[in-house]
Amino acid sequence: MKKCVVVVLCCILLCGCTKIHAKDAVISYLEKYRNFTTEIEQSLIDTLDEEKFTKEQREQYILLMKKQFVNLTYKIKEEIYNGDKATIFVDITVYDYHHSIREALKENSAEENYINLQLEKMSKEKKKTTYTIAMKTRYEGNSWIVEQPDEDTIKKIQGTYYASDELLD
Repeated sequence: MKKCVVVVLCCILLCGCTKIHAKDAVISYLEKYRNFTTEIEQSLIDTLDEEKFTKEQREQYILLMKKQFVNLTYKIKEEIYNGDKATIFVDITVYDYHHSIREALKENSAEENYINLQLEKMSKEKKKTTYTIAMKTRYEGNSWIVEQPDEDTIKKIQGTYYASDELLD
């Protein structure tokens, strides 16, 4: 009977002491991209509904983003906790699709041809870039939850980010 009580107490202590870290929620979030989950795909499709793409262009863009996300690599750099909130700094490396977009813009500004040229350049992109992103999390209901990233963070994950003061030549 004493052994049973000791085992139960050990289990309670071990379970009580193992609290998921905020970085685990961020890793889970980024892995959704790397696995191109249905949730990520649907979010991308919803975003594309606002764009002026043909059906073929939409399909090609989705394939390019899938390639981007599957090849995304990341490294947790720092965790800063403040009570039930935490900011996790992550270095992510992605294809530099912004580079492709700039190259397409230099070559052609006619809208329909530009989109096709942009997609062609993106499909051939080999250059990668690394960004540091800050993922905000909060502790809620016995687990850490990643807050919705801002638009700049999403663009960095997609590889299409550019600084607002950066001029396209």
